[in-house]
Amino acid sequence: MQCTALIVDDEPLARVRMRSLLAPYSSEIEIVGEAASGAEAIEKIGQLLPDVVFLDIQLDDMDAFEALKALEEDMPLIVFTTAYDNFALRAYEENTVDYLLKPVEPARLEKTVEKLRKRLDQVSEENQLPENFSWDAFRQVMGAANNYLQRIQVKIGDRILLVNVDEIIRFQSEEKYTTVYTLSGPYVIDTPLVDLEKKLDPRQFVRIHRAHLVAIDYIAEIRKTDMGRLNVVLRDKDHSQLLVSRNFVKKVRSL
Repeated sequence: MQCTALIVDDEPLARVRMRSLLAPYSSEIEIVGEAASGAEAIEKIGQLLPDVVFLDIQLDDMDAFEALKALEEDMPLIVFTTAYDNFALRAYEENTVDYLLKPVEPARLEKTVEKLRKRLDQVSEENQLPENFSWDAFRQVMGAANNYLQRIQVKIGDRILLVNVDEIIRFQSEEKYTTVYTLSGPYVIDTPLVDLEKKLDPRQFVRIHRAHLVAIDYIAEIRKTDMGRLNVVLRDKDHSQLLVSRNFVKKVRSL
C-alpha cells in the first residue's frame, strides 16, 4: 500500500500525536499536510488530493460533516478521530475506513491501517460513496451526542475551570461531593454522582459501584480477585484498581 494522508484536528498536540502514531507506517503512508480547521481542511484537500484524511469530528469553525459535505464531488477516504463511541458511526461504517476513539492507542491504529490497506485495494474514483449516502443524515445521527455533557465546570476559588469530558478518567462519590479524576489531577465538584450519570453518555461511562463511575476508554483490564470478585484496572498513572459491585458485574462483563 502506498497512500498520502492529511491530518485534521484543531488541537496542535493531537496533530503531533497522530504524526507520531503514524510514523511506524511511513513506508506506506506519506503525511502531506495538516489542517487546524474545517475551512483549512477543505482547502488542503483540494490542493493536496490526499488519499485518506484523519479527521477530527469537532472542529472550531465547523464540524467534520459540514466540511465533508463540501467535498462530495471528490471525497477522499476518511478515518474519523472522535471522543464519542461508535454508536452512530457504525450506521455508516461502509462509507468510512474507520473511527478512532481518543486517546488513540497504537494497537487500535494498527487495525485501522489494515482496514485502509484493504480499502485502497478496492476504492475507485467513481465509487467513493453509495448513491443513497447523505452527510446530512450522518450528521443528524451524530448530533445525538450533543445531548450529553461535553465538559464539566470546576470551581477553584474565584475561577471556573472547564474540564473536557474526554479527559476524565473516573468520578468517585464522597459524602456530599464528587471527586473528578482527570489526566491532569483530581478536582472536587458538588454535583451528585447520580445526577452526573444521567447527563453523561452511557457509551463513554459505566457505573461499576455505588461510588464509582468510570470512563470506558480508560479501563485497561477486568481482573478477578482471590475472593471471586471483579476489579477494573485503569489506564491512569497509578494503574488504579476499583472493586466492581455485584449489582454492576453484568454490565461490566458486557463491555
